[in-house]
Amino acid sequence: VCLATACSQPTETPSEAAPAETGESGVHMDAATQQRTGVVASAIEAVNAPRTVEGYARVMDVGPLAAIDAEVGAAQSAALASREEYRRLQALAAADQAASLRAVEAARAQAGADGARAELASRRIGLEWGPGLVRLSPAQRSQLLSDVAAGRAALMRVDASGAGQDARRVILRPDGGAVITATILGAAGGADPRLQTAGVLAVVRGRDATRLPAGRLIGAQIELGGAEPGFLLPSAAIIRTENAMWVYVRTGADTFERRAVLGARAIDRGWFVSEGFAAGDMIVTEGAASLLAAERGPVEAE
Repeated sequence: VCLATACSQPTETPSEAAPAETGESGVHMDAATQQRTGVVASAIEAVNAPRTVEGYARVMDVGPLAAIDAEVGAAQSAALASREEYRRLQALAAADQAASLRAVEAARAQAGADGARAELASRRIGLEWGPGLVRLSPAQRSQLLSDVAAGRAALMRVDASGAGQDARRVILRPDGGAVITATILGAAGGADPRLQTAGVLAVVRGRDATRLPAGRLIGAQIELGGAEPGFLLPSAAIIRTENAMWVYVRTGADTFERRAVLGARAIDRGWFVSEGFAAGDMIVTEGAASLLAAERGPVEAE
């Protein structure tokens, strides 16, 4: 038989003891627990990042472009053959009159007509698809079409209000996954019916192209010329919960505050923010998940 007072008070073992406390001032975790759970804080890094605007990218169906490219090739071949025939007849007529003047004039007219058709076919690329593709040589354009057909590249039109000629690079994050960088080829043809923007053409090459089927619409960030000051938040520092992004900031030797990350955008080494943080802030770069678990406390089994 045991005493009532002894049986009513369970003994707390070290494994059951709470490693941290939470309060209005944040999460409290002593130095020993921080070391055991791998919590590490580092001074926030000030960086400059390119100015950006938000827009969207639409992956293009290149079938119509391939048809125009084939038309250009056929028209140029016909024009070349016509010119050679004209030169041949012209040489014969000058040598021994083996070719009549009428035949020479007919060949000249045919060469001119075929040359005009080839020129018109070439201009269709710029008129319908924009000057970005006109800058490519016929060999480069043919290679691009071959890569798209083989799944090694994806051609897209990117639109954003205020981007214009300042666009330098396009950043995509389809399905919230890894960042994809698209290379800008140049201006697109025609204006977007909704944004009334000129738009740019961009291409993604390599394995990332398999994630971009024709017709897909994806949110995009367009990097512009110039830069703006802000801070770098390493990806390991980011906690995603409550439908938002957060980081923990050390406010004392054993005190941490969970702070919302607002207006962040992905850059090469993590996330760039221009507000909500200040020089000297100590950001938890390792062990942030341990702090979140301590803040939430034990979860009851359902």
